Amino acid sequence: MNSVSAVQVLKLTINNFRNIEQALLAPHPRLNFIIGANGAGKTSVLESLVMLSKGRSFRSGSHRDLIGPSEKHLQLYCELETSKHKHKHKLGIERSISRWRGRLDGEEVKHRSGLAHLLPYVLFEPNSHLLVDGGPVYRRQYLDWSVFHVKPNFLSAWYRFHRSLKQRNALLKQAATSANHTILDSLDLQLAEAALAITNMRREAFNTLVPHITQALASITSTLPDVSLEYSRGWSGEGYPAYLAENRRRDAEAGQTLGGPHRADIAMLYGRDKVKDRFSRGQQKALACAMLVAQIEHLQENKIEPLVLLDDPASEFDSEVLSCLFKRVYSSSLQLWITSVAPDLPAWLGDLKNNKSGYAVFHVKHGKVSKML
Repeated sequence: MNSVSAVQVLKLTINNFRNIEQALLAPHPRLNFIIGANGAGKTSVLESLVMLSKGRSFRSGSHRDLIGPSEKHLQLYCELETSKHKHKHKLGIERSISRWRGRLDGEEVKHRSGLAHLLPYVLFEPNSHLLVDGGPVYRRQYLDWSVFHVKPNFLSAWYRFHRSLKQRNALLKQAATSANHTILDSLDLQLAEAALAITNMRREAFNTLVPHITQALASITSTLPDVSLEYSRGWSGEGYPAYLAENRRRDAEAGQTLGGPHRADIAMLYGRDKVKDRFSRGQQKALACAMLVAQIEHLQENKIEPLVLLDDPASEFDSEVLSCLFKRVYSSSLQLWITSVAPDLPAWLGDLKNNKSGYAVFHVKHGKVSKML
């Protein structure tokens, strides 16, 4: 697979991030374990990679919570290599309470998307079940993260839509005048054009993801009932321009546009019931896990090998599920980062556990990170 773009972190530097005052990691190209007690700072290592990609954390809390006690800002830096052309890149971010700065290969980065394209990842973490029992925003973000990486035009369409949406909502809050209606007519056309592009790209990605989700679910667990997945575009009727025109008065009364791609969702059904109303928490976690495995495979189909980040998976799944999950994601040139509270490597690694050259282990204690020999 010479045309595959596999991403590997060669070096990771963390300064004043959460409880990690300073750390320098030279990770293994394939498999990295971050071990330590609860609260030691293991998750912060994975979080630093997410921050370098997206510019924001996957954990709750304010920007102030991210910044450690030694300075008024945090700094994260990594060197990575993409195998497609053996290109090496240097990514860095600095975050204060009020400001974000990013640099790529020594040049200032104005938009965080410039870093995200270079550092794709898929994250398994304790709140991944929100993909199933959380609100629609979690499923939109899940779908859009895949589309963002495989469709170069997605981000510009997304920005156009949300810029026009903001302008439309502002006008809807004003008194109705003929001038405002004329502007709304123009905005509706702009919204519709961007909405069609977004919806088509999302639907294509969804149709590709579904068979992967089904296959991954079958490999992870054989006890889960059949699940029906449907993409909901976020509005009813035929064309979006007609929908906007027919519902303009209702939207004006609400002071916002009530239908569109910003209300899209992935419906998850068991028979006629919503999965979240019928499935146990364990079953919901298994489905969320299958969705994330499917996302990895969808990116791989599009010649992208993301980082795979697993935050304390042993707390979420039993050893049988973890063994199946590991076999499924430990493929191609994927670089895996796994946190664990257990001091010993898990049995679900199989024969790889005895191959000391096949992985690296880092120990975290009181915010100090050290590589174990």
